[in-house]
Amino acid sequence: MDTGTTKWIPVPYFQINQEGTILNSSHITHSYFHTTSNIWNILHKEDRNKAIVMLSQNANSNPITKHLILQTRNKLFGNFKCTIQWKDGICHLVCTEVKSTKVLTPLSVQSSLVNTQKRLEESEKKLKKVLKILDIKEN
Repeated sequence: MDTGTTKWIPVPYFQINQEGTILNSSHITHSYFHTTSNIWNILHKEDRNKAIVMLSQNANSNPITKHLILQTRNKLFGNFKCTIQWKDGICHLVCTEVKSTKVLTPLSVQSSLVNTQKRLEESEKKLKKVLKILDIKEN
């Protein structure tokens, strides 16, 4: 597909190589995702293995579709139905957003929530120890 034509595809569309380097993309892609040189920069870490499997099937001429979580322009993660097809050593990747009832939070917020949960659990353990000590002293 010629470079000029790919720019006008009306959905997020990437041409990438097997390493994930973005060779070309449609204009609308930039309204969904930050400009980046590599697909790995927008892929959620939990979906990397799925993407590795998809990209490793370059000998397969049949389309492969998987749901992947991708980071959007606003730093939130969204659920996308991604279909790839290889032709002449180039991966053609089309991503269509899937509306979800689950709200995906930015990675920094998720990380902060996990850290807060760990601190709460540690505080709870310390509090239980103090209560045991106090209970022992009263008896």
